[in-house]
Amino acid sequence: MAFKISKSVSTSSESPESLFRDLRAKKIQGLLSHQADVLRDYVESSLDFSDVAFQLPTGSGKTLVGLLLGEWRRRKNNERIVYLCPTIQLVNQVTDQANNKYGIKAISFIGKKSEYDPKDKSEYQNAEVIAITTYSALFNSSPFFTDPNIIILDDAHAAENYIASNWSLRIERFNENHKNLFVALAGFLRPYISSLDYQKLTAREEDYWDKSWVDKLPTPVFNMNIEEITAIINTNISSADLAFQWSMIKNNLFACHFYFSAYEMLIRPLLPPTSTHTPFTIAKQRIYMSATLGEGGDLERITGRKNIHRLQIPTGWDKQGIGRRFFLLPERSLSDEEQDELLLKVITQTGRALILCPNDKSSITISKNINEKLGVPIFNARVIESSKIPFISEEMAVAVMANRYDGIDFPDDECRLLIIDGLPRATNLQERFIINNMGAVELLNDRILTRIVQAFGRCTRSATDYSVVIIRGEELTKYIMTRERRRFLHPEIQAEIDFGIEQSKSTSIDEFLENISIFIKQSSDWAEADSEILILRDKSEQLLLPGTDNLRNSANLENDYQNALWSGDIVTAFEISRSIISLLTAPELKGYRALWYYLAGSAAWLADFQKMGNFDSKSKELFRLALSATGTIRWLVELSRNNLVETPNSEMVDETQTLLLVERVEGILDKLGTIQNHKFDRFVSEIIAGLNSENFKEFEETHVKIGKLLGYEAGNKETNGAPDPWWIVDENFCFIFEDHSDAVSDTLHIDKARQINTHPNWVKENLDVSEHVKILPVLITPTKKADVDALPHLRDVFLWPLDDFRAWALNAISTIRELRSTFTGIGDLAWRADAVAAFNKNMLSPRTLSDYLQKHIAADELKEK
Repeated sequence: MAFKISKSVSTSSESPESLFRDLRAKKIQGLLSHQADVLRDYVESSLDFSDVAFQLPTGSGKTLVGLLLGEWRRRKNNERIVYLCPTIQLVNQVTDQANNKYGIKAISFIGKKSEYDPKDKSEYQNAEVIAITTYSALFNSSPFFTDPNIIILDDAHAAENYIASNWSLRIERFNENHKNLFVALAGFLRPYISSLDYQKLTAREEDYWDKSWVDKLPTPVFNMNIEEITAIINTNISSADLAFQWSMIKNNLFACHFYFSAYEMLIRPLLPPTSTHTPFTIAKQRIYMSATLGEGGDLERITGRKNIHRLQIPTGWDKQGIGRRFFLLPERSLSDEEQDELLLKVITQTGRALILCPNDKSSITISKNINEKLGVPIFNARVIESSKIPFISEEMAVAVMANRYDGIDFPDDECRLLIIDGLPRATNLQERFIINNMGAVELLNDRILTRIVQAFGRCTRSATDYSVVIIRGEELTKYIMTRERRRFLHPEIQAEIDFGIEQSKSTSIDEFLENISIFIKQSSDWAEADSEILILRDKSEQLLLPGTDNLRNSANLENDYQNALWSGDIVTAFEISRSIISLLTAPELKGYRALWYYLAGSAAWLADFQKMGNFDSKSKELFRLALSATGTIRWLVELSRNNLVETPNSEMVDETQTLLLVERVEGILDKLGTIQNHKFDRFVSEIIAGLNSENFKEFEETHVKIGKLLGYEAGNKETNGAPDPWWIVDENFCFIFEDHSDAVSDTLHIDKARQINTHPNWVKENLDVSEHVKILPVLITPTKKADVDALPHLRDVFLWPLDDFRAWALNAISTIRELRSTFTGIGDLAWRADAVAAFNKNMLSPRTLSDYLQKHIAADELKEK
């Protein structure tokens, strides 16, 4: 009978380094110096901290460091070790490396916990092995891992959605299982949102163009209706496959926020309340590993933990990186069609390609295009997460993954071509709301940069690895091209990008392909280029993001706020939120400061609502301060719609309407692009041609385009009673036009006067406007007089002479062109302020335009003198 040798015996090794020397089954010779530095720093400084983090570049061997720390603690203290990975594929990869490369016994736990092998479970429970599993296996309502001693979080920077999903009810409009719940909640929202926004929730996908739109139900309105919302969700939850997520938040809805867009709804707390999740908090220590930890407290916000102790970055890694990337920005030189042609040729040239894009819709479009043009196998994230073997077994194949900027690695010859299509700006509705509606992009800059850096490293996993990185998409290209933003990146990446930007200037398809070929061969021809990159690297310095100190200092308090709110201690949450506001003093954080004024006001309102004291005046004052913190956040002004602040005066209403146009203009400019001019110039040339057209239909179509360019909800309908066209500001204000550009007589006929006089009634019956909508009927005509019988029908109509309208439209185009030259992206509060000023100055805002038009009553202007 063979002896049973205990696998949980204590180790005599005094450190993880000495333990590594005792691992006889390992297939590597020794630790790298930076790995040894991290291990020593951990033993010397971090054993007594409950939360410890260390940073090593992508591909520098942090997996081995994490496994060694876990194995050393397992052997030394008989501790149960759980090692978390983002994906199943990484679980399998880490498990394989532990057992077959490092000589460390590890077992993967994937799938349903009811299907875990009993032997594997007992070996983990007895601290005989390291358990490797996914974040989702720990962060759920009933995990197998109920009492781990040590939790190691790999790719901790990527954990936000994995952790927050535990407390997030995400309802997808076009998910068949979620459809009934989405429709029911949209019906609930109808009285609390504008008719135009309700139309966005219910319109056909092909009819809706504003992809960036997101809104939030004000916290007081949400809380006053929790019973109704709960009933709606309870009725529809079983068919939506969301019962687990619902169970985690349904008793704490008062501490959550309700976001909605045309594509999904999201109910979640601001930060994940991980302090309530015993399997996570019970551990003696949590060890966070990342390629980029950031400096602004983002790790604390992502994990819901305070005072995370950070180890020093090993010497040299503040300058040096891993592997070599050859960045190309084809949008700098090529048209959209030429870029598509280049990508197809590069894929053919390199064999396998990884394409990262921001959402499922982009993924489907890209996959379909490549499949039609090349006919190569296409793999999605679901397949790759299980195993990448099918992909790397193909001579030519493409992996297309949506919103996956981490957790998928393709070292060496597995993949030499990485295509990043689109900026990983916001991965959930809360992030989109914070950026788009609150203008608080500075809060998430750390996270955005982290995603970008992670994306860059998917195909360079070692010191000798290399890959081509092609940047696609207007927003990402502009982000990379902006020198002020690049300075926040690691010096090695800055140098690689600087070199790539220069190589992409005035470059043809053939020249791009030739340079890629030289790089892939890694011959002596590339060596000189590589030396240039090293020179650029040594000249580069990485700077801290604006407001970093403020954000770092407030992160711990933000977790205190969330924990107090979640536990029902609303008065304490209110007091903490005021302390947070006092820390957010940097000018760059005014959008985030406004958000916290709003959150503090909401806490005060909630305390008053639940009769915890007299907080009514405090809530109103804080909502007022939120409004005054910045004049460029339309969403805060609209709180008056729900009586959360005093009804704004007419000047504030005017400003809100102009801001609404400016926000829509952001979407238009984002769609038309700002790096190259061809899309914008083509759109503008179509407008100019239509303005001067003698064909009335072409003129009307152009009139619609002008309205959309200026942010109006513009449209046209070819029926007898419809205007041609209409420009809607919001449900309370609308311009309607009668275009008479094809007039052949110098006198306006009574029929034309009668026609425009009926337009307001048509608008009220057919468009999504309020009962009390202000409608301005405008006649655009070259005629100088009207029939006597026509004049009575023109007393409430305003005249805009055709030549004057054409001159105004050309000036409007020039104004938008000038604003476009300074447009940095959606959510820039400074740009919004400039845009509002420009709209007012150039008679583009609803107030200034209506003031001008109302001075020109058609009946008076066309009366024969």
